[in-house]
Amino acid sequence: MKKFLLKLLVVLSLGILAGSVLAAPVMGVLTPQVAEAADTPPAPPNTPSRAGWSFNLLLTWLITNGITSQPADANFVEGTSAKIDFASTYDKKVWLLDTNDVTGVTTQIYRNGAWSAYSAAPTIVKKAPTANITMDLGSNLPVGTYYFQFTVNYNGGIRNAYSERIKVTIVPAPEDAVSIGPVPHRSVIFWGESTDIDANLLPENSTSVVTWTPPAANMGSLAVTTGLVTRFASTLIDANATDERLNNDNGLPATIGATATNTVRPGTVNGSTQVIVGGLVKQDAIAGRSFSYTPAALDGITFPQGMTPSYQWTVYNANRQKVTTSAVLNNPSFSWSSVVKPPVSDRYYLQLNIILKGSGNTVTWRSNMAPLVVSTPASQLIAVPNLRFMNYVDGVFRTPTIADFYQASGVTLRYSPLTTQVGRGTYDGNNTGFLAVQTVGQNWNLSVQASGFTHQLSGLSLPTNPTLTLAVPLANGGSQVVSVPTGDAAAPVTVLANQTTNYSGNLNSATTLQVPQTSFMLTGNYQSNLTWTLTQAP
Repeated sequence: MKKFLLKLLVVLSLGILAGSVLAAPVMGVLTPQVAEAADTPPAPPNTPSRAGWSFNLLLTWLITNGITSQPADANFVEGTSAKIDFASTYDKKVWLLDTNDVTGVTTQIYRNGAWSAYSAAPTIVKKAPTANITMDLGSNLPVGTYYFQFTVNYNGGIRNAYSERIKVTIVPAPEDAVSIGPVPHRSVIFWGESTDIDANLLPENSTSVVTWTPPAANMGSLAVTTGLVTRFASTLIDANATDERLNNDNGLPATIGATATNTVRPGTVNGSTQVIVGGLVKQDAIAGRSFSYTPAALDGITFPQGMTPSYQWTVYNANRQKVTTSAVLNNPSFSWSSVVKPPVSDRYYLQLNIILKGSGNTVTWRSNMAPLVVSTPASQLIAVPNLRFMNYVDGVFRTPTIADFYQASGVTLRYSPLTTQVGRGTYDGNNTGFLAVQTVGQNWNLSVQASGFTHQLSGLSLPTNPTLTLAVPLANGGSQVVSVPTGDAAAPVTVLANQTTNYSGNLNSATTLQVPQTSFMLTGNYQSNLTWTLTQAP
């Protein structure tokens, strides 16, 4: 059994000292206020479809129809041609069935408080596995704000694909951008996943043309390089590959730049953003304790149309070699009922594959390898208090007199901190009443033992043995009262038992020292040594 010992002093003072009382600060409550937009965009007439996907297998495209690059919000000057670009899956033939051909695109517009059909001319450029679509909204829309949704039609009665709702603003004259601050819809993604990035121009009705700078080629690509929105598709890494890009503790940043070109006052404004590709971050665990981890990157994740996900975690040692554990590995959350100390160094590495299956095809999104640092259970006694006791009469601390100790019932003194209190030997007690224990995954007990009181100058022992009553603050706001006998033969008393978390608290004047009637007393200070012992609980 491990023990941690600390000694300090309890002083029974017969000098003349003044006490003081500090008032506790009053804390106010801040109530969050919700700011609402002046106008709320209308819901689209059809629920937007999930993204389509394509996969090349033996020179044949396996496809689930859908939009692969969404249309984006746009601003146009009145009288100019308003064109919107986006992309869909496409292939002329799949398994001898003509089902992946894009046959047309229809448009809905929201104006005057209602959705209605709108005549927009589509231009469709087809090259498997993609159909690039441009919708010409014409040049006759008056100044104002409009919302659009597009519907892509496929051959053979295959379901339609509905786009996201977009906002189109028509302004009377060109408007330069003052700033550009790109923002990704998802700032952390897995390898193989995609996310849209908004240019975030100010003012919002700016007509400046936005061009995008793609990240490093090994990170992925952009669906479009002009427009108020682009789509970043991270690289799809083979499910069984050992790839250096995965060896980043918290993922790998992909930097995407954006430039707005102004025309009223020619010039540019620039901005950039980062998308972290990986999905996992460093975790901490304690040997012998349970551990679970649900990656935050799974929140709000959207899987491609028609694809069903499953999950596969892999555990590696510090040398990035696979190891077998008792952890649950096939859920979105990694869980381990009792973490085993790592065989190498102080860590494991965790890696997650998200396996997407649909239409006989399998695609795998992969995470980075994130450290799981395992700590050995340990506890440490951080702080113990010195205690000084005085008489408390009519709400005021005062120095007890010898006559107080001659009373038949003795005298009960209260704890009153002394900032300059020191012991006769080397003690590590503090003078603020502070008691603290720090633990890392270890249950612990804390006990205290009090020696008899001796006069600091003469060395004579106090004829009686007082009783120390500790009022130990608890997390619920209450106190645990512990009676501690004093005397050279006094046994240790448990103060806190089988604790599982860190502890800290400050003793107050509810901590007392009851001194029985004493027949002999000298003026000056009497001292008792307290020995605090921290042990591992069973």
